[in-house]
Amino acid sequence: MDLQLDLEQLDLNKNEAKVYLELLKLGLTNAGPVVANTHLHRQLVYEALDRLEEKKLVSTLIKNNRKHFQAASPNVILKMIQEKEAQAREILPALLKMHTQADDQIEVRTLYGQKEFLENLKTVIESAATDDGIMRIIGGAPDTKFYEVLGDLYPTYVKLLEDNKVKKYLISPEEYSKEFKRKFALEEGNILKTLSKGISSPTYTRITKDMVSIEIYASEVVIVQIFNKAIAKGYRENFDLLWQQAELFKPNY
Repeated sequence: MDLQLDLEQLDLNKNEAKVYLELLKLGLTNAGPVVANTHLHRQLVYEALDRLEEKKLVSTLIKNNRKHFQAASPNVILKMIQEKEAQAREILPALLKMHTQADDQIEVRTLYGQKEFLENLKTVIESAATDDGIMRIIGGAPDTKFYEVLGDLYPTYVKLLEDNKVKKYLISPEEYSKEFKRKFALEEGNILKTLSKGISSPTYTRITKDMVSIEIYASEVVIVQIFNKAIAKGYRENFDLLWQQAELFKPNY
């Protein structure tokens, strides 16, 4: 167990943690032994002592006209954390309100490669699960590209869909292969509609209430994630318009 590292993770800097641990060993003492045992410059020790006193982890008294220091009980650390947690809980509702109202904030991420491709699908699925459980997709890229990129991770993708109870609504070009269209439409909960023209770009666009994911199939797949409710709403409206115009695909059982 590295007590110094543990203390550093509990809001003490390196020097504060080192000085506090030394005071626990020494008991009531002046600064001299702390300087000697920590091998810190005297000025750094005094700065650490001042901050520890502010945090109520050190108390002081004058003995023989010299200032002495003593470590407070480690229970103070727990109390300090509890106070911060209480403060965080108090301001959390206001922070969450600000976050939900920030429709004008846009976060854009760019991802590359197979593993991040799956990570993007996971993000889209989890986002869809918080709404109506539907991942809306506009497909333009060749129907084999998705499976080629996902490769042996496809079962993981299917499990994510099942675990989150998410269905897929896809608008695809009419020229997609019958094999692909039948396979997609036969998956439980999926609905496939086709258009004869208008969606021929080499991309797949996935839409939820919170985000838009655009997969660009080039020599290496590139994914652009856009997190913004207003933009997502615009894409959703475009999807709904195309959905009304598209023709429902009915597989031959």
